[in-house]
Amino acid sequence: MVKRITNPLRDRDLPLGTLMSSAGARLGSRLDAALAEAGFTDLRSAHAAPFIGLDPGGTRPSVLAARAQMTKQAMGELIAYLVEHGYLETVADPTDGRARLVRATPKGWRALEKGVEVIDAFDIWLADRLGEAEAGRLRRALQLILEEEIP
Repeated sequence: MVKRITNPLRDRDLPLGTLMSSAGARLGSRLDAALAEAGFTDLRSAHAAPFIGLDPGGTRPSVLAARAQMTKQAMGELIAYLVEHGYLETVADPTDGRARLVRATPKGWRALEKGVEVIDAFDIWLADRLGEAEAGRLRRALQLILEEEIP
């Protein structure tokens, strides 16, 4: 007698984690397309982390890494790429000459504005589909996943 092997995931709804990742990838693809259409052909949604955590006057790389919940090394690589392509610059921290601040260049601010347009359009689309209250509940639920320890 041959034991039949089955896949217990085949007859279930897609896992919530898969749905969340796929939804994020879909938004990322839309953002990538909008950036390319606006002429930012060397910028991708994968480069967003430094922009999301950036203070208008500049932010230390270690703070950007902490805000993005990523290693300093990974953030450093993103910053180096974005500096090389003219989106960010590093300057001396006026409060500590040994430290550096990361700031957006004018090109970086234009790219950031395009990103905000895409994100705002997505949020409006989602609120139209789900309703404002349900979109708010979804936002809170996803924020909980990011903040809480998963067993």
